[in-house]
Amino acid sequence: MSATRTIADLPGPRGLPLLGNALQLLPVSRAHLTIEAWSQRYGPIFQFRAGSRRWVALADQEEINAVLRDRPEGFRRLRELARSFEEIGFVGVFAAEGEAWRRQRRLVVTALNANQLHRHFDVIGLATRRLQQRLREQARLDEPLRIAQPLTSFAVDVTSALAFGHDLNTLERGEVELQRHIQLAFKMLAHRALFPFPYWRWFELPADRAMKRSVVELRSAVAGFIERARAEMRQRPQLCEEPENFLQGMLAAQQSEGRFTDDEIIGNVFTLLLAGEDTTAHTLAWTIWFLAQHKDIQERLAEEAVGLLGQERCPADHEQASSFLYGEAVIREAIRLKPVAVWESGEPLKDMTICGTLIPAGTRVTMLKRRVSLGAGGPEFEPERWLEHDERQAPDTKSFLGFGAGPRFCPGRNLAFLEAKTALAMIAADFEIELDDTSGPVSEDVSFTMIPKGLRVRLTSRAVTTPTQEDTRNDRRLGVG
Repeated sequence: MSATRTIADLPGPRGLPLLGNALQLLPVSRAHLTIEAWSQRYGPIFQFRAGSRRWVALADQEEINAVLRDRPEGFRRLRELARSFEEIGFVGVFAAEGEAWRRQRRLVVTALNANQLHRHFDVIGLATRRLQQRLREQARLDEPLRIAQPLTSFAVDVTSALAFGHDLNTLERGEVELQRHIQLAFKMLAHRALFPFPYWRWFELPADRAMKRSVVELRSAVAGFIERARAEMRQRPQLCEEPENFLQGMLAAQQSEGRFTDDEIIGNVFTLLLAGEDTTAHTLAWTIWFLAQHKDIQERLAEEAVGLLGQERCPADHEQASSFLYGEAVIREAIRLKPVAVWESGEPLKDMTICGTLIPAGTRVTMLKRRVSLGAGGPEFEPERWLEHDERQAPDTKSFLGFGAGPRFCPGRNLAFLEAKTALAMIAADFEIELDDTSGPVSEDVSFTMIPKGLRVRLTSRAVTTPTQEDTRNDRRLGVG
């Protein structure tokens, strides 16, 4: 398609001199709602300014998929995001570009591919049983619960064990120092990537200084995990061929091929910690928010979970969790409507044409992924649309962008689904969920990920029904079972 217009020809909201639309985008945590509203008014492509930065917003399914397929050769991450990671010294596959990305991507995909999920399930299963006990204790208290907190601890425990083989066990021990450092660094990285101008390069606020201290502690902690992993690999040389966690896999590749520096290893461990904690926890939290409002769907989900799990109420293995088909449909529908990655931004490496508009190299482009998902399936929460036997037409798979698309799609997608399905099967089988809205409605709050701010629920334990011997004999007489 040849370009027929320039960015200056695009529609968009009126702004102020120098500031542009920056004030309309505050607070940053709610900026996505403003930009999505602009998309409804101005169409699939429009422009706006945040200070001196001019942005192009894109909400066209085909064009977004074309951009995502064009990475990393034709399109790269935002320079502000990459520089934010560089400034704190954590450059992993998420922020890497070019050949550095290709080297690191191969290892990350190998470490997180579907063939490794059987080996990872023991870690997920242990964390799920601990989460079950935590939630049972809460149900006995009969008090409102900020459900995101135990879900975050669950995700932290799984991710830390898979990343570097260390069991933080925050579900039983409570929040640990390392978790607080991770959360602070994550929050400030998102703040810097989205803030209209980089004030911290001239002066630092208390939050910036606190982040610096957290980064020092994180680097020290990861360096300690690296040394322990190297010592264990010297004692057990077989780990070089069959690593048991992500860190051992990177160290084995470093030892055999010399492809990775220690800084790259630290950066990728940090990236996995960030990505694994927030995304899974808040995907589950949004899923629970939907279930609390749709009792019919909650009961159907509970029926499937109880039938699948029996009295144990926790998936016993990878195969059992993978069989939770309606559970996966529920999670997919929650991701469609409330994706934790509500948008994705980048910039072209060369001049290109998008929606008939010439987009010069270096232009900041934000892709409104949720707008695409809503356009493909509508605003109603209907998990059945993802079931093969349902008569309704499922959304075009190209509209399901929760994990990205193209060469840089999320390599942890299969692991994320396994982790979420395992936890959700246990929750659906063991608890009835009721929304507690005494503190007001739940709202969307975005940093790197979109969280359900103000979400509180009440949990009630489901009764465990055990068939009697007489029931069993009657079933056999009738040819049942």
